[in-house]
Amino acid sequence: MISSLHVSQIRNLHTLDFNFKEGITVFSGKNGSGKTSVLEILYLLCQGYSFKTKSLKDLIHWKSEEAIARIRLNDSTRAIRLQSNSNILAKKGDTESSSASFFFGETPAVIMQPADISLVQGAPEERRRYLDEILCLLSPLNTELLRHYRRVLQQRNQWLRQYRNGQVFGGEDVYAVLTEQFIDLAIRVWRLRIDLSNQLDPSIQKYYHILAEGRDKIHCTYRQSIFKDPDAQNLEQSFREKLEGVEEIERKQGVTILGPHKDDLVLWTSGHEFRSVASQGQSRSAAIAMRFAALDITKKEKAPSILFLDDIFAELDEHRRRAVANLIKEKHTQVFIATPRLEDLSFDPDSHISMDSSTSTGK
Repeated sequence: MISSLHVSQIRNLHTLDFNFKEGITVFSGKNGSGKTSVLEILYLLCQGYSFKTKSLKDLIHWKSEEAIARIRLNDSTRAIRLQSNSNILAKKGDTESSSASFFFGETPAVIMQPADISLVQGAPEERRRYLDEILCLLSPLNTELLRHYRRVLQQRNQWLRQYRNGQVFGGEDVYAVLTEQFIDLAIRVWRLRIDLSNQLDPSIQKYYHILAEGRDKIHCTYRQSIFKDPDAQNLEQSFREKLEGVEEIERKQGVTILGPHKDDLVLWTSGHEFRSVASQGQSRSAAIAMRFAALDITKKEKAPSILFLDDIFAELDEHRRRAVANLIKEKHTQVFIATPRLEDLSFDPDSHISMDSSTSTGK
C-alpha cells in the first residue's frame, strides 16, 4: 500500500503532499489540473517507468531544472530525482541507483487508460509488449531472458546487415554462435508466452463476458509466426530447419525474419479475428478485460497489484461503468483513479482529492 506522496516540480505540479488510505482513491478535476501526473509519478515509483513517456525528462516542470518525488510504500520509502541533464537518482530505502528501472519488479502495478484500445486494434507489437510486461512482473528471471533474447536478436541483425553490405565482422563463426543462442532463447521465450497466454485466456473470457453483458464471446490464442501447431517435443529442430530454409533471404535482407519478435496474441470471436470485426465499444471492453486478467495473474503468482485507472470512465457507457466499478471493488487492492468528474463514477470512493487549479499549482 502507498500511504503518502510528495512531489516537487513534476509536470504542472509544483510542491504537493498527499496522504492515502486503503481502498479506492479518486482524483477529480479539469483537464490539465494534474490528475494524470499524480498517477504517472505513482506508477513510475512502482514500476520504474512512465506509462506516458519514454524520456523521464518530460516529467520535469518546464520552468525547473529538476523534479523530485517520494512515496511511502508499506514500511519503506522510495524517491526519485530527475534532472534536466538526464541524470537520475533513484532511492529505495538506503539503496541508490542511477536508473528508475531499479524500482521494477517488487510492487506490481497495472494501468488502465483510453490508449489501451491499441491492445486490441493496434499492431502485434502492442500485444507482445502486453505479454512481456506481465512475464517481467512475474519473475526477474523472465526479465533477464527477454533482455538476453533482444540483445542476441540485435547482434544477429547487426551481423546480417554487415554481411549484406560486405563488411561482416567475425566471419561465419560469429554467425553460427549467434544463431545457436538465438534458437535457444527463442524456444524459451515461446514456452513462457504460450503458457501465459493459456493462463490469460479464461480470465479474458470471463471479464469480457461481464463487460459485454454476455452478448458475444471472445477468447485468445498465441500465434507463432512460423508454426501453426508446433510439436513441443521437436520445436527446436523444427525452428532450426525453418531458419536454415530462410537463411539466404535473411542474408539478402539483412534482418532476422523468424522468431518470437514476429508473433501475436490473437483475440477471436465466432471464428473471426476480433480486431477486424469489433466495434469501438467492444474493443474497449476487450482491452479492459485484458488488464483485469493481468491483474489476476500477478495477484495469483506474486502479490496484489496496485491498480491505476486514468480517465477511462468517460469512454464507457453506463453498463460498462458499473461493471468496471463492481470489478474494482471486488479486487481488494489499492486503486487510484483519475477522472474529470466524480459524477462519472457509479460508486463512492474511499477517498476523494479534488485537483482544482489552485491545488495543482501548489498555491
